[in-house]
Order: sequence, then C-alpha cells, then structure tokens
Amino acid sequence: MGMAHVIIFGDLLVFKSEIYFFEDFLTKIALAGAILLVTWIFSKMLASALFKTVSRFGQQAAQQIKRAVSWLVWFIGILVLLNQLGLKLEILLVILILGGIMLIVALRDVLLNIAARETITVYSPFKIGDWIQVDEHFGRVVDINPINTVLVTLDNEVIHVPNSKIVNSVFVNRTTPQGVRIHVPLTLDSSLDLSKAEEIIMEIGREFKEELAPDSEPEVRVVNMNNNKIRLELLLRINNPAKSRFIASEILKKVKMKLDEVQRGKRSLKSKK
Repeated sequence: MGMAHVIIFGDLLVFKSEIYFFEDFLTKIALAGAILLVTWIFSKMLASALFKTVSRFGQQAAQQIKRAVSWLVWFIGILVLLNQLGLKLEILLVILILGGIMLIVALRDVLLNIAARETITVYSPFKIGDWIQVDEHFGRVVDINPINTVLVTLDNEVIHVPNSKIVNSVFVNRTTPQGVRIHVPLTLDSSLDLSKAEEIIMEIGREFKEELAPDSEPEVRVVNMNNNKIRLELLLRINNPAKSRFIASEILKKVKMKLDEVQRGKRSLKSKK
C-alpha cells in the first residue's frame, strides 16, 4: 500500500512538473513575442524619425542611417530576448561585439563623410560661396553638411559631392582675391593687322571693367598662326565665374562687330583708290 502511494505521489510530481514546464514555455513564448513586437514598433518609429531628419542631407545617406538604426534596434531587442531566455553573459558580449562591427561596416561611408566634414571644418580649404573644382565637377559651394558638399554649377545644376571624396582627391579652389581667370578663344583672318586687332580686343576687354578683379588688366596671347588664320586668346580675371559664359559670348560678339567694321573700312578705302 505504501508503495502504491509513492507511485501515485511520484506520478503527481511528474505531472505537476510537466504542467510547470508547459506554463513556463508558454510564458517565455509570450515574453519573446512581446519583446519582438516592441522591437518592431520601436525600430519603425525611430528609423522613420531619423530618416525625416537626415533626408535633407541626401536620400542615400538617410537610407543608410535608417537601415543601420533599424538593425541596431533589432540587435538590442534580440539581446534582451536572449537574456530573458537565460543565455550566458559571455555569449551576449560576443554577440554585442560582432553587432558593433557589423554596424560600423554598415555605416562606413556615412562615418567617413562625417569625419571628412570635420577635417574640412578644421582646415577650411574652402567656404560657402567659393568656387571649387572637384575632378570634372566645377561649381559654387552652397552647403557643407555632415555627408556632402553641395555645389551649384554654371548650368544651375546641383551636385552633391561626398565629403570623403573631397578630402581624398585633388580639388582646386578657384576663388582668390585676384579673381578667376577665363580664356576667350578668338580666330582672326590673317589679312588683319595683328597689332590693330590686339588693340581692339584689349579695348573690348576693358569695357567689362566692372566684372574684372581689382587691379587686373586684360591680356591677349597668340596661340597659333598659319597662312589663313590667327588664333588668339583674351585672358580676363573676373570676380564671378557664373558670368564667364555670358562675358565670353558678349566679347565674341563685340570683337566680331568691331573687326567687321575694320574690314569694311579697308574695302571702302580700296574702292576709292
């Protein structure tokens, strides 16, 4: 009889332990579900808020940061979940280190651009309003944000140049107290008197005195000469590179008109003779 009581009692203990295990299992599942749900909601909210804030610096950078923040929130949520499930601290630390490395890799470009912006700020190789040349891109600096340096070209195109590209490449700051030099190419008939043509071109260049840099004078250089044509360049130092095309166009028109007048005068003298 005693043995029967022991067996029944033992079976009861096993049954109760199974119930406890099942209840504990359901509790952990519910807790895991709650943690994952909170993680999902928080990752969406935080990533969206950061995307709206950072998107003014560029859509690509904003997408990278949104993705990295979402990963980070999920990473932290999974760590909390594993901790609740009783995972050892050493394993959690290893996972944390690996997650940190993954985050740095994911944000590598963003971090490089932010560091490059600090370099630009400290050394100030250019400032807002300056005209700079970066590889094939030339434009006026209108903004220096944590990710990009924003240029507006002569065609009013907006170019976003990554800060890291500027720091790691050769760029030219065209803005100096002496102005930006422009070259206006001119092709003349070899029958024209070169000295007279140079004088006319210099006079036309001086007509743009308001656009020229202080204490600068137009220069005329002979580039090439053959039996039929003389190739010249009018060199000007102007204050505003945005007007370079307009000034070059006006000079070409004025030179054409003046030289046509000279040619007509020559023909008139010949006809009188």
